[in-house]
Amino acid sequence: MHIIDDIDAHIGAAGSIDRAALVPGMYFAWCVNLQLLAPQFEAAHEREALRLRYRELTPAAFFLKATGGRISDDMLTERGSRFAAHHYAVYRDEAVLTLYGAKDDWGTYDSISPALTKAYYTLADGGHTVSKTGRHWWQGWR
Repeated sequence: MHIIDDIDAHIGAAGSIDRAALVPGMYFAWCVNLQLLAPQFEAAHEREALRLRYRELTPAAFFLKATGGRISDDMLTERGSRFAAHHYAVYRDEAVLTLYGAKDDWGTYDSISPALTKAYYTLADGGHTVSKTGRHWWQGWR
């Protein structure tokens, strides 16, 4: 088991548990929505995950309730773990600049999820990005 993030790493800079939970909480909620949770973790927290998907629980509230404040690679699928190993440090470094002062709500989630999704699919596509023409590198003949 490898620890990806822990709320203790954020408390000093964030100033409170609620604010410290925003960075890992938004990321973990994104993992739920992209179905990157390990099956055993999802089964153990099925009700909370469903409430999150229906937006009845906020991302940080879900994170604290389901994980106790820590994300580890055994909570994620193989693809989720691989993406976290590749991208989480970048996400964390960018997110701490804005999320500590943000609200734990779906507007905040909606503002960060497109960048995570783009990074995820870029990695899944072997690092190839969509060009300005809206086509992948291999669709240049069109």
